Amino acid sequence: MKVVADTLGVARSNLIDRLQGRTKPRRRYHKAQDAAVVPMIMVLLAARPTYGYRRITAILNRQLRSENLSPVNHMA
Repeated sequence: MKVVADTLGVARSNLIDRLQGRTKPRRRYHKAQDAAVVPMIMVLLAARPTYGYRRITAILNRQLRSENLSPVNHMA
C-alpha cells in the first residue's frame, strides 16, 4: 500500500478509507445563484480578457449595486 500511495502522491490513510468505502466521492459544485451571475462574468471577461478575478469582481459588484442588487462575494 505504501508504494501505491507514494506513486500516486496521496496519503495511505486516504487510500485505505477509499478501499473500505468510508469516503464518498465529491459531487459536482452547483449553486442556483451562479446561474444568474456566470453569464454576467463571461460578458465582462470577453470585454476585458486581461483582467483578473479581483477586477472582474469589483466591476461586477459595481454593476450589481447600480441595479440595486446585492453584490457577490461581499464581506460582512
